[in-house]
Amino acid sequence: MGLSLAREIAFDTFAQVMNGGKKPEDVLDEKYSQHEKRLKRLDRNFIKEIVYGSLRWHSKLFWILQHTSKRDLNKSSPEIKAALVVGVYQIYYLDRVPDRAAVNESVEYIRKKGQANACSFVNGILRQIARRAEYFAKPDKKTKPVEYLSLQFAHPEWLIRRWHKRFKFERLESMLAESNLPPPTSIRINQAKIAYSDSGELQDRLLKEEKTHSERRPLRSSIRLKETPNLSESSIFAEGYYTIQDESSQLIAFLVDPKDGETIVDACSGPGGKLSHIYELAHGKTKLVSVEKDESQLQKAQDNMKRLGHETVEWVHGDFSAWSESLDQKVDKILLDSPCTGLGVLRRHPEGKWQKDPSSIPKLVKVQETLINSAMGCLKVGGELIYSVCSFEPEEAEHHLDRLVKEFGDKIEVISPVSRLPDYFKKYVTRKNCLSVFAGNQDGMDGFSAFVVRLKDEI
Repeated sequence: MGLSLAREIAFDTFAQVMNGGKKPEDVLDEKYSQHEKRLKRLDRNFIKEIVYGSLRWHSKLFWILQHTSKRDLNKSSPEIKAALVVGVYQIYYLDRVPDRAAVNESVEYIRKKGQANACSFVNGILRQIARRAEYFAKPDKKTKPVEYLSLQFAHPEWLIRRWHKRFKFERLESMLAESNLPPPTSIRINQAKIAYSDSGELQDRLLKEEKTHSERRPLRSSIRLKETPNLSESSIFAEGYYTIQDESSQLIAFLVDPKDGETIVDACSGPGGKLSHIYELAHGKTKLVSVEKDESQLQKAQDNMKRLGHETVEWVHGDFSAWSESLDQKVDKILLDSPCTGLGVLRRHPEGKWQKDPSSIPKLVKVQETLINSAMGCLKVGGELIYSVCSFEPEEAEHHLDRLVKEFGDKIEVISPVSRLPDYFKKYVTRKNCLSVFAGNQDGMDGFSAFVVRLKDEI
């Protein structure tokens, strides 16, 4: 049996993410562009499943491997570790994949990478695991809860310790289990092309033309897909009828609450999901400025806006803090979707569990403080800062709000998100007027936090 292209891409991607700190979606985009004509939709779905599944369960799979091997696997090459972890993931979690296929193609991958001397080693460990020949005792659930949860749900111990202080054991178990499930695919209807009231027509087209089943959500702008969407050049997506965006992210544009004639700055616009939603809610009657320092992200935002049929956006390639210093006229609103730990979206970005550590939070908090201070200095009196992060860590949102209230006092007003949210989602607003959604919530949304402050006087 030879090595299939799909598995080779999966092994390579896992190795580059775990060894090079890359984002899996970036690596996969590059691989897909290289082999576009040779990969079918089923191939891409299979690759995504084993890459993201292996990342979600990495520490547990590696624990099993390390207990099986007599060697210290930490000293193995990135390719050997990738072959072993991805191989074990298929053995344990993919019933439709024969164990022999998972074992043989892992061995062939190592051979193709010029490490033939390790083939018998990889073969031996994976075959032993495939026989389910041994049982390794886990940490005791009652006496070592942190160690147990860390192993059972494949999350780093530092993060479990942190969350164990905030949440009861049963709730934390539920959150961690949810974090290891593949995230749902939610889409946002492009209101510029189809009214929310006519969303049934879009659902009919998805089913008839692309065999994609869907269901409505409490958020009128949202539909949840039951299959991976078709993103080809001839797809409904390519025609600009929708954007892939989680419902929690869709709520942010409602907090911005765009009004005719306002100048609104998206300070870290990324790929443009929130930017395009603001455009749609404003019906193109605001002045939108997109600021993004990552050139590839800026290009994605431009491509997305073009695909959706949205125009008249002012594009700025640069760092927001530097750009804000040169601003000669203050603005009405700033959306600051700030760089953050991403600890609310680990099910979507499982590599974050292994690429972050305890020092990540204070480092990013300093970045967030700098961006918040820059944003406040750009607002005209009566202007608003809408701040959001895909995290529910208090330091990354609630503590920033506390600081602003303490520092500026009566010069600012905290605007309750309740006044701007659809009724169903008002339950997520805290007593401090933060919109806060924890992982594992009842609506299956990503975890995130947000708040709104209005400038009442010059600062």
